[in-house]
Amino acid sequence: MSITLHHVALKSPKAGEAVSFYTQDWGLHEVSRDGSAVRLGAADDRGDDYSLVLITGEHKAVDHFCLVSDDEATIEQLEQKVRDGQVRVLEDAPSCPGLSRAFHIVDLDGRHIEIGYRPAVPGGEPAPGDAVPGKPGHIVLNTPDIQASTDWYQDKLGFGLRDWRAQQMSFLYYNSDHHTVAFNKAPHASLNHVAYELPDINQFFRAVGRASTSTGGEKLYGPGRHGPGDYVFCYFLDPMGFICEYETDGVKVLDPSDYPFRVWEYSPESADQWLGSLSGGLPQRFREAATNEPDPGLVVNN
Repeated sequence: MSITLHHVALKSPKAGEAVSFYTQDWGLHEVSRDGSAVRLGAADDRGDDYSLVLITGEHKAVDHFCLVSDDEATIEQLEQKVRDGQVRVLEDAPSCPGLSRAFHIVDLDGRHIEIGYRPAVPGGEPAPGDAVPGKPGHIVLNTPDIQASTDWYQDKLGFGLRDWRAQQMSFLYYNSDHHTVAFNKAPHASLNHVAYELPDINQFFRAVGRASTSTGGEKLYGPGRHGPGDYVFCYFLDPMGFICEYETDGVKVLDPSDYPFRVWEYSPESADQWLGSLSGGLPQRFREAATNEPDPGLVVNN
């Protein structure tokens, strides 16, 4: 089974400012508007497909994130697994535009996750523009109980475990990417960051240069190269106060036996193999923004 991160939906009073940042500075394009929601697409999105939803709301929160497969049988099997595992299902939640079928669940920390069937969209020319992110690569979630959350995503949703970084981070996969979802140990549940993948190192640095001149966003940390996944990275803070990441040149694992499970030491090299030679090191500003505030968008598990 192969499942990918389709989109992330973020809510904020500053969503309008974020639309300008993500379209003018980050490289996404507007796909559609519906009430308070604006849908933005990346280079790999075709037709009315999208990768980020920005919703104007009273509080800064994660509305939901969405996992999809273009194989309907995969989604049917996963829904049966979820129901057999007594995961809380939000029965009346509407499906997002573009999904032929979907179901909605609540994870261990109270996050709303949509899981859906998205038929393969016919090919065509990618979105125009230079240094445009191809797709959302992964989402990293803060959790107060990293072992329990990691186990839950494996047991209830069928994710595989690629790596640990000490007992601070876990990296979970459902396709050839190093990870689709990762967890970071933190005092509370919140969004750590969302990553967007660039096709090559040249476009990565051109995108970093463009976003670095933004008046709406703020460069936080990078460029560097992570240990787990081997990704080249650079992190920014968007106008809503969420962290977004450019990534490129990470490992692709076509056969899991080619990438043995590993527990990385919690060391400067595992954070940045270049040891801050370009980034200047991990700043306290990044640590604070990545921890974020407790997410008011969580669904109460009762």
